[in-house]
Amino acid sequence: MSLGSQVADAMKKLSEDRFEDAVVAASVALSATARLEYPTDGDKAACRKFLEKNLPIISRIGWVSFGVSQPINFSYRRLDSKAPGIAVRTMPEMLYDVVRCTAVHEARLPDNLRFTKQPVIQLGNDGELRLPIDVIYGLLMAVVASPKNADQKVEGDPMFSFGGKSKRVNELWGNRSKVETFIGVN
Repeated sequence: MSLGSQVADAMKKLSEDRFEDAVVAASVALSATARLEYPTDGDKAACRKFLEKNLPIISRIGWVSFGVSQPINFSYRRLDSKAPGIAVRTMPEMLYDVVRCTAVHEARLPDNLRFTKQPVIQLGNDGELRLPIDVIYGLLMAVVASPKNADQKVEGDPMFSFGGKSKRVNELWGNRSKVETFIGVN
């Protein structure tokens, strides 16, 4: 399965409200792209660097409903069972440690993390977290924007809509500046 097919699979699953399955496919695409961009780094370092570099794209798309385009920090439960409790996580930590690692290693999301079509960010007292699926679309567009993925295509050439505009995904592959211009990142 190609990287482009992982993106197509994630987009299809998002449209079918199969958010957990979409996150698994998006996480595979994230890891593959990060390793292409940072081939000498390990998976964790490469993914975190890729996420940091692409925060403007991910944040702009992920938080569009809130009028925010900056990264957000989260209070979330610790994953280390030896040190339970709640910790503050940066957006790259959250996307890598919580979302990507759980999706790739366990083929599911953590029990207390949910994605929704609703434009909400909900934090519960026990570290529960609900996020909009726009965050996953932001991650997918960061993958699409990577110059290392310029040779990729998505079967069926789906549309990506943002801010009342639409663009074919295959027109955006490997062109970070085109993606940034389309979504209004300066």
